[in-house]
This record gives sequence, structure tokens and C-alpha cells, in this order.
Amino acid sequence: MIVERGVAWAADGQSCAMFAADIADFTRQDRDEETQSHLRHALYGAIREALTGSGIAWEECVQRDRGDGALVILPPGMSPHLIIAPFPERLRYLIGRYNRFATPPARLQVRAALNIGPVYRDENGYSGEDINLVCQMLDIQPLRRLLRNTDTDLALTISARVHDTIVLRHPRLADPASFRRVRTRVKRTRIDAWIHEPGSPPLAFPARSANSQHSAFTSRIVNLTSRLQGR
Repeated sequence: MIVERGVAWAADGQSCAMFAADIADFTRQDRDEETQSHLRHALYGAIREALTGSGIAWEECVQRDRGDGALVILPPGMSPHLIIAPFPERLRYLIGRYNRFATPPARLQVRAALNIGPVYRDENGYSGEDINLVCQMLDIQPLRRLLRNTDTDLALTISARVHDTIVLRHPRLADPASFRRVRTRVKRTRIDAWIHEPGSPPLAFPARSANSQHSAFTSRIVNLTSRLQGR
């Protein structure tokens, strides 16, 4: 069942930035229902705090639950630059901080995708080819291999549109050389995307924010992890 939350704003083809994420190996054998719930809580907490810290009001975004992940659509008129900087590095930082306290079954590895495109709304919610695309980007094999072959906390891919209109035009936000192009398919859809390589220079992340992440989110995660360890 798809559940949408957040403010319902009109959309008739306006361009919106959007973000999708899911948890790698969510149904792994050593992850029971309580662990899965814990992982979902951790992911949503990190996304919410990373967005808020990037100047993006969580309550103004459309949030669609995906079971093992989430889709977030920014409202029309909000600068799409924010999804490149500082949001991804804030999210990476928060996931890494959570993983410092996590047991192996509760460790988060997250696939994430960024896109920009027209969004439409009807009585059933929001739709559009670019919403479909950002969700399909999570399933590209190069992104899955990246998580399997590294211990990175966050594997990030961006659409060709994000790359061409933001990264190339605003290299101070993200070094274009830190992205690798991939052309692949998911089912019958051809996908042209760019993957941010682990070990590359981080995307823009203001230094002052590193000390501002001691928050209610971290306290909640420590408490939840302690409960899991004590089961």
C-alpha cells in the first residue's frame, strides 16, 4: 500500500526536485520484523533531519512510503540545488553516525537517487515519468554492485538532467569528476545516470553543520539500538 504524507500542493507539470532511497538487503535473513522497523525509523529520521538541515521543510514535501525506503518530492519553486548540496552529504553523515552504534543486522546501507522533472497531481496523488525514473534508478545494477563491493554507507546516483543542469553548471556544489556515467536498463527502461564514487571529494557540506548534528535523532537511534541489543 502506498501512503503519501505532507502538504498536498497543486501540480500540473511543474518541475520539482525529488529524492528516492531504499535500504539495501532489507529482508536479509538476520533481519526480523523488529529490526526492519528499527531500520525504517532510522532511515526516515536521517532523511528528515538531512532535509531540514539543508533548508528543506519536511512538512512541505510530499512523502511516499515505499516499505524498504521512501520517495520525497520537493514543492515547485524550491531550489533544486539543495538536493545536491548540502543534502546528500548531510544524509551520508547522519547514516554514518547511526552506524557507529548499530549492530550488524541493524547497520544501514542506503541506495539513493536524485532527479528533477515535471510532476502531476490528481485525486489519487502525484505521478509523472520522472517519479517513475527516480525510483527505477535505485535498481540499476551498478549502484547495487557499489554497495556489495564497498562498505560505503550511501551509494548515490543522479539523473542525466541533474548532472547536466546542476553539477556541470555549478561545479562548486559538486565536482563533476567525482561522478561516473552509467548507461543501463531496468526492465524495459533505458537509464542514463551518474554515480558518485566513494572516496571522491565529498559534495558541498558546510563545516559548521558537522557539529550541529547532535540532535534528538541521534538520541532516538542510540535508545532504539540499545533496546535491540538487550532483546
